[in-house]
Amino acid sequence: MSKPSIILLASITIALGGVCGSALSAQPVGHALQNQPAFNAIAAFETAEGRFAADGRATALYQPAFRATLRGSAESMAREFMSARAAQLGIASSPATLATAYQRNDGGFSVVRFQQTLDGVPVYGSDIAVSVKADGEVIFVSSEARPSIEAIPLQPARDADDVRKQVVQVFGTPSAADVLAPRLMVYADTQPTRLAWVYVIRDAQKAGEWEIVADAGSGEILDYRNTEYYVDGTATVFDPDPLTTATATYGTGGLTDANDADSAGLTAQLISVTLRDITQSAGVYKLEGPWARCQDWAAPSGGVNDCPTPTTPDFSVTRADQKFEGPNVYFLIDKQMRYLNQTLGVTVVPNSVAGGVRFDPHGFNGDDNSSFSSGSDQLQFGEGGVDDAEDADVILHELGHGLHDWITNGGLSQVEGLSEGVGDYFASSYNRSTGHWTPADPQWFWMFHWDGHNQYWGGRVTNWNIGHTYPGNIGSSIHTQGQYWASCNLIAWVAVGRDAMDKAMLLGLAMTSGSSSQKAAAQAIINAAAASGYTASQINGLASAYNTSCGYNVTVPALPDLIFKHGFENP
Repeated sequence: MSKPSIILLASITIALGGVCGSALSAQPVGHALQNQPAFNAIAAFETAEGRFAADGRATALYQPAFRATLRGSAESMAREFMSARAAQLGIASSPATLATAYQRNDGGFSVVRFQQTLDGVPVYGSDIAVSVKADGEVIFVSSEARPSIEAIPLQPARDADDVRKQVVQVFGTPSAADVLAPRLMVYADTQPTRLAWVYVIRDAQKAGEWEIVADAGSGEILDYRNTEYYVDGTATVFDPDPLTTATATYGTGGLTDANDADSAGLTAQLISVTLRDITQSAGVYKLEGPWARCQDWAAPSGGVNDCPTPTTPDFSVTRADQKFEGPNVYFLIDKQMRYLNQTLGVTVVPNSVAGGVRFDPHGFNGDDNSSFSSGSDQLQFGEGGVDDAEDADVILHELGHGLHDWITNGGLSQVEGLSEGVGDYFASSYNRSTGHWTPADPQWFWMFHWDGHNQYWGGRVTNWNIGHTYPGNIGSSIHTQGQYWASCNLIAWVAVGRDAMDKAMLLGLAMTSGSSSQKAAAQAIINAAAASGYTASQINGLASAYNTSCGYNVTVPALPDLIFKHGFENP
């Protein structure tokens, strides 16, 4: 059994149409529309310099060999690069201009993200991320620039509401609700260039949130994507799960799901924890804090079990009680978000909402599925087999999709299963950090310790690099491919430690965009680590994992005391 992930991209900087196909489990009803291929999802060729489209324009530059002549702000130096390399990026003759969409500063470098605009109207999907050090050196570039933009009239022939009526009828979702307000955008993924309305909708009869691009005059649907990320399984708020804390296998000592029943063995694995910064209001306590927030929006809904509101601050119940999952998801998300943002000092928070990561601990109408939606920045967890919200691996895997989406300001990539691997990496990083399993245990290399590796489904592994080679022999599905990415980075995790690897992962992903491959992401991570002051030993650890163990063949940034250029050469 494999757990499908479905990805709908509600951010204008994402172009992931290529992940649809077998990943789509809920196609719109009553029409034969086909979503467009991802604009930059698969580069035509790759060299040591970077990745390039068929027309020769760069979609990624691994080490651009550029230093700004004038020292100034990160934005000004990034703009100097864009001006100098416009032809290389395929935008030299474009009528569009570049607007600064987002900037993050990560100590050793800044990532400046640009978006193409035509007379102030943004171009759909046109995310360009330029990573620049304070001395003006550009160390990584990832580009979704649209090279073939035509100057067109920018006054829509029909308003958003009028076009929407046609769109939802054709799309087969007449009862859909808007998740985000419609946006007027220029669509240049096909020719001729069109003026379009972009909608993000959710339909009560269909799983997922759908981003739909429609011509602002004819109403023709030009593109659509499902933006939710799914993992079939359950999640618990044991820390991290009852099998890990018991160092036991499923089915021993009463450690079975047994239709969500209690057992002495499971109750013995419950850990008393502090729920930090919950809310007290109108005489009750709520699972609402600065880093996590329980909300009941998905079926089954309407009861008090999803997000319990006791009159005392004690939420303690056993796992057979439906009030169990909410507090445990809150604890795990809150703990992980505090660790990343406060302990590691990497700012990574939801893009569209403030006040914590939204989650529904009982969603999908009880089905065995879990998801993260980039349109609403929400997580929901199903209940088939082992409840998804009882396994930290599922919870942190779904949160991992969110981290990937947020750190790139909506530029998440699922090329070669990258984001699936990101989710598996962060879940495994946390499980290993609890110290229960050792490298001598098979479970050291497991994903979904409690939710999988049982009669419900087989789970996944994180030693997938053994017996597989990149890029052609890592699997055919995004989940199998993601195992390779997670495995390679967990080798580096052993070499440099959890804190350093988790931080490098986030800083490197911040440089990437919607078409980044595993190799591109690996190059970004090692570049980010070098720019952030990682030691020669740590860079060697990354290089060895990426080049010796996994065959990414990244270029290792030059450091004064770097011993091994690629992690395998003799000194």
